[in-house]
Amino acid sequence: MKPFLICIHDATPAFARETRAMVRDIAPMVGRRISFGVVPNWRGQWHLTAHPEFCELIRESADELLLHGYFHHRQRGWGPITWLADGSDEMNGLDAEATRQTIERGQRVFRDVIGTPARGFLAPAWQLGCVNLQTTALGIDHVLGFFSLTSRGGRQLPLCTSTWDCGRWSWLGYLGDGLGRLSQSLDRGIPTLAIHPRDLERGFWPRILRLIRDLLEAGYEPSTASRLLNSE
Repeated sequence: MKPFLICIHDATPAFARETRAMVRDIAPMVGRRISFGVVPNWRGQWHLTAHPEFCELIRESADELLLHGYFHHRQRGWGPITWLADGSDEMNGLDAEATRQTIERGQRVFRDVIGTPARGFLAPAWQLGCVNLQTTALGIDHVLGFFSLTSRGGRQLPLCTSTWDCGRWSWLGYLGDGLGRLSQSLDRGIPTLAIHPRDLERGFWPRILRLIRDLLEAGYEPSTASRLLNSE
């Protein structure tokens, strides 16, 4: 069967209600075969260690937990992406050493609340900055990007990403949805659904659930980044 990916971004206690709602609706269709992009300390106000119930939720609900930055908020400088992404491009503006320190802090939190370090990294706002699997990874062996999934060993799988939280304007979600569907129709890579808590409040959730059902009915099987990279 052909694989597809579901990744819930912005997994943080700040969006616990939305996270539970998404799991409630998705789990009957795909079980635990989803990934969470976990933020250790959302905008410096929601540290995972203070929310054990949320940590238990994400551990029990997903096969894969990815490190999704540390604050998910840019700490230094600014640029056009910063403005478009409401300041979410955390890795931009960090040099190699600051990048290493940020990942190290995130991995420390993962060990404390999950029990093991993250194997995968998902860059906030898709902006990798100076993240390098060879020099700054600190236990991370793959990066889930917008266009591809890349392993430390150099394996790269093309992705067709549909996403609905594309920045400060909700209407950009229709563009993200359309581009993802177009890429899938052209068979450019593995269908990948990048879901965000704001998709619920912005009204995209029914559209997302329909897409999941459509993929399942078309014979696609839900998977995770780790599973794909470990498959032959």
